Amino acid sequence: MQISRTRSVQHKVYIPSSARENQYLLAKFNITEKLIEKISGPIDHSNEQPFLAFYKKLSTLFFNINDELDIESGQFVANDKFARIRFSPEKLTAQTEQQILFLYNSRYHYSQNAYFDAKKQASKIHLVFLSNGDDVRHNSAKFHQKVVQAISKFIEQTGMSAQDVRISDHQHLTYDLFAKDKGVEGNQVHKLRSISNRYATDDISLPKNTDELTYAIVDMPINRRLRKLVELDHSEGENYSPLYNYIADAFISAAKKHHLNNGAFIANGLVPIVRCGDDENTITNGELIMLSYNPKNTSGSGSYTSKWAEDQLVDNVQFVFVASEQDKTSHGFGKFLIQIEHTLYSIAQKLEYINDQEELTVRFHQHIGFYQE
Repeated sequence: MQISRTRSVQHKVYIPSSARENQYLLAKFNITEKLIEKISGPIDHSNEQPFLAFYKKLSTLFFNINDELDIESGQFVANDKFARIRFSPEKLTAQTEQQILFLYNSRYHYSQNAYFDAKKQASKIHLVFLSNGDDVRHNSAKFHQKVVQAISKFIEQTGMSAQDVRISDHQHLTYDLFAKDKGVEGNQVHKLRSISNRYATDDISLPKNTDELTYAIVDMPINRRLRKLVELDHSEGENYSPLYNYIADAFISAAKKHHLNNGAFIANGLVPIVRCGDDENTITNGELIMLSYNPKNTSGSGSYTSKWAEDQLVDNVQFVFVASEQDKTSHGFGKFLIQIEHTLYSIAQKLEYINDQEELTVRFHQHIGFYQE
């Protein structure tokens, strides 16, 4: 019996009490002529805003369904921008050419908004459902169930097929690895069970075609102290490769030491987006860098990607750690996150980190994606 308890402890991770929780669901579908005809009738292209009626009617339907099911925070996004959601003590929506970023605190912030250009036909629409409440992770299954019900109603009332709409459920835990050094007291204890296993305890079964992806992205600010760790020669133009190479070497050697097989080091100012894919590759797309991983690839050889812009001093670098199926135990992903933390401690030691003054922000992601059966 003692052995069982010891093994269980090895799969528990203790994260700071100040950790933030996020959950949001996305429903994504293409805009087709059939859908436009169903919702608003033929488009009059002589009109200054030919798609206004279509977007207005569709977004109103979305908001009405949310109101009916007591979903307080929904965003209708029809501008072909990549939607990102993060915790923030202040509510803010920011947009760039390619991204729309929703910053909010699930405990206090509520909103329903539509984002579109009535002069243009977007290629896709994203329905964004933001969780609200005090205990997001504990209530994640209930929120998931309510949102799937809302999406089903939306599909039915628009005349679409369930196979037209891709649903994804995204959950984050975010914390500073060195929060305790900065005076934060108390811990949260997690085994980090997979979403499918957590939902099964609430009698929610996911479709057989469900993809699951678990990973962590760690932000490390580049301050003046770190810049001085390596001597830089700018005599022939800015060149930060020695600095980035030094950090990348620390990352890769620490990851290998702690038996982490999939990862990336990003230092080019782009936003890393991790997704499932049969082929593992890296694609730069404007402001974004898409990292594709196949969790079923359990090769122990290790796959590490380093991408940096040698002539650019970035504000932050990112370490990416992606779980394969072999990183999922019968307990969950707790051991995987413990390995990540040990890796980060090794990196911090190599970089002579000042724990009570400098941050390493860990964002632990669990995602699922599926089409309703």
